[in-house]
Amino acid sequence: MSRYRPPSPPMAPYITAEGEAVLRAELEQLWRVERPLVTRQVSEAAAQGDRSENAEYIYGKRRLREIDRRVRYLRKRLDT
Repeated sequence: MSRYRPPSPPMAPYITAEGEAVLRAELEQLWRVERPLVTRQVSEAAAQGDRSENAEYIYGKRRLREIDRRVRYLRKRLDT
């Protein structure tokens, strides 16, 4: 018994044009507005010194990871 699993067939696009527009708008908002803002805030927090006890820096980095995760999801969803 092998563990080989045949590749899945390509999925049909189950997203409507309106749904795609909403996802693209969210992607643009995250990439062009929110991410640069949070990046700037993290940069300012990092300039304050000790990062291990700097809550603004820690939570800013967490927010950047959340944004990047969502951007990857949206791009993958829109590319298929």
